[in-house]
Amino acid sequence: MVLLGIATLAVWANVITIHHAAAVAPTDESVIFSFIKSKPGLNPLLVASSDTTTVFSRGDQLVGSNSNQPLLGVVLAANQNGTKLLASTASTIQEDVIVKTNPSDTQGISRNGLTIYKVQSGDTISNIANSFGISPQTIMMENKLTETSTLKSGQELSILPTTGISHAITEDETLESIMTKYKVSEDDFLDTNNIEVFEDLSVGTIVVIPLQNVTIPTAPKPASKFVVDTSNKVALKEASSPDLGNSPVSFIWPTPTKNITQGFSSRHSGLDISDSKKEPIYASAAGFVEVSGFQANGYGNTAIVNHGSGLKTRYAHASELSVQAGDYVEQGQEIGKQGRTGRVRGVTGIHLHFEIILNDKKVNPLSYVRP
Repeated sequence: MVLLGIATLAVWANVITIHHAAAVAPTDESVIFSFIKSKPGLNPLLVASSDTTTVFSRGDQLVGSNSNQPLLGVVLAANQNGTKLLASTASTIQEDVIVKTNPSDTQGISRNGLTIYKVQSGDTISNIANSFGISPQTIMMENKLTETSTLKSGQELSILPTTGISHAITEDETLESIMTKYKVSEDDFLDTNNIEVFEDLSVGTIVVIPLQNVTIPTAPKPASKFVVDTSNKVALKEASSPDLGNSPVSFIWPTPTKNITQGFSSRHSGLDISDSKKEPIYASAAGFVEVSGFQANGYGNTAIVNHGSGLKTRYAHASELSVQAGDYVEQGQEIGKQGRTGRVRGVTGIHLHFEIILNDKKVNPLSYVRP
């Protein structure tokens, strides 16, 4: 009779479970677990006959304070030594049913594939990583971020399902070569990417390599900002100019191109003018050539023309010069061609560095001439 009574109760419990499963979660595919309130002489028999019992942790026992009855559910297998496991995922209780939240809505559940996360105000890389259960370095590597990167609200981040890196399958790769290269096991690789066999992956497929730790590679030292070109070096010559008096001096633009790539400033003593071609260089005003040739101070092949009235012009980085020290040049006369000799920025390329000097002080050329 006792066994018959237990069987009857079990049937009714399952009926109640099915009824509440439909009422509580018709669409979210939540997992339903039945329970039986403790009654002297009943639950011990049920527990003794079950291999899989769980006593919920106190935080999961969402029952009224006036109830001292523990809840028993078939959730997790007990340890072989009989120690009962504590349920750690979110659960709620409605009448006689324990509803365990859909695992896809809880943290700590493994994910597959990439997640696109939109940055919220106040987010940091660390707290985003913590919420997804991965390392901050994983997010940084996947999104090409550095320690100095600033997150912006609305910015989208690619989130891997686990700590690791992404990798595009190449034509000659095998599972063995990936395992060797990244020191990962076959099971970890296949499980992380939710695939049964490596051959299911086509060339170009992006996979996730699960790693214990992700190391951000050390940024390479930036290349030198400047390069020194001593090719086409013209012998340096200097000459004294005659007294040119204090007649007014007017200037013209010193080259056909009008493109200024760097202006005059406290850190840049002239104008850089360039279209990356070896354009002709013209004397901006008539005068005597005082300097012609390669200057070791960074200007490279240079011509300096004295115009009188305390005014001089410098034309630097020329690929070639067509005047010599002591020559008299007319305004607009070609004196050389643009180049990149001397010390120039690697990204600047072929250009003319043009200066106007008043009483030995470098001044802004745009105060005297416009393109």
